[in-house]
Amino acid sequence: MSNTYFWLLYVHILAACLYEGALVFFWLLMGHLRRRLEPEEYAGEIISILRFYHPFVLICMGVLIMTGAWYLTGLKMAMGPAFGKLFVPLGLKLLTVFLMMMGISFQFFAVGLRLTRGTGPAGNGRPIGDTTDERMKLLKTLEHVNLANAALALFAIFFGLALNKVF
Repeated sequence: MSNTYFWLLYVHILAACLYEGALVFFWLLMGHLRRRLEPEEYAGEIISILRFYHPFVLICMGVLIMTGAWYLTGLKMAMGPAFGKLFVPLGLKLLTVFLMMMGISFQFFAVGLRLTRGTGPAGNGRPIGDTTDERMKLLKTLEHVNLANAALALFAIFFGLALNKVF
């Protein structure tokens, strides 16, 4: 493979490290802030962090998908008919990435937007700032979904490393 594919792989691995690191760091930060701050302070801090965190994770995920697809296309051309040997590990990785995309979309758009834009359930326009209980419930959901996405990312990394065993 050419030098371009080395750099694609390098950027892919870097984006995977940043993505997984951000998920784990945010999960740990949420737990630490929940124990140290009052509920109103905690909700405000996490919501202000989400305004940076979600775009950063979205950029990492976009880079992962684009570099992975580009690298996979070159690998398919280089391997030819032997590419079929990658069916099971590659299928498991792509299934995991699909589930990860669904989870991260839920985290961004179902939970994150309700927190950052301040609208209540089903987008009815009712501000959720009325009750701290509703915000805390959404933040607890955010914490669980973030942890599930971190676990899925670890599985995707594992299946990616398992691809090296095949060829």
